[in-house]
Amino acid sequence: MMNSIVSTEEIVIVLAGVEQTLRLIQATPEYRRLQTSEHFTTSNDLVLNDAIQSISEVLDGIEKVQLANSSDEY
Repeated sequence: MMNSIVSTEEIVIVLAGVEQTLRLIQATPEYRRLQTSEHFTTSNDLVLNDAIQSISEVLDGIEKVQLANSSDEY
């Protein structure tokens, strides 16, 4: 297992980048064609938008922690 020190800012940058990348993929005609195929299934009926929403919620949670920590400093 790799133990590396990653700052909160780096975590936010990576997650925001992944979210944006998933949004770009979701907007492509090829992905829309795949998702609307009758053969497209996932074990929990998930689609790419679910992953995007999850990342967005994690980013919101991190922001709340950062805001709470910054108000604790004053």
